[in-house]
Amino acid sequence: MEYCGNYLEIADFQHDAAAEKSGNPYNCTFDIRVKSGDFAGIADCCEYDYKELQKFIAALEDLIAFRRTEVSLTEISTGRTVHFACDSTGHIRVSGELTCDADGQSLRFHFMTDQTAFPAFIRELKRL
Repeated sequence: MEYCGNYLEIADFQHDAAAEKSGNPYNCTFDIRVKSGDFAGIADCCEYDYKELQKFIAALEDLIAFRRTEVSLTEISTGRTVHFACDSTGHIRVSGELTCDADGQSLRFHFMTDQTAFPAFIRELKRL
């Protein structure tokens, strides 16, 4: 998702269907890449449950249809979170904090976007 030079990207997605089938919630890995203003960062090796990803996608669809005001994606191994908050006019604040436990680096970010940035983002998430 990109808007006015800022972006949030889910990249290098891997899904282990066998792990999902066996009930292991650590069945997806991906990177979260963010650019917010002059700052950028990558949270690599994020882990998530594929079933929860499907719920997150549905929640984003509800967000842009004004059926929800907030949605969060919280990675399960370290708790890195990306939060989406929509106001009554369709402006959406994307925020979060990316951390790297290995070297103690972190990036706290936020940027504004609107509903027009989300249909393509949601389509790409559905293709994962």
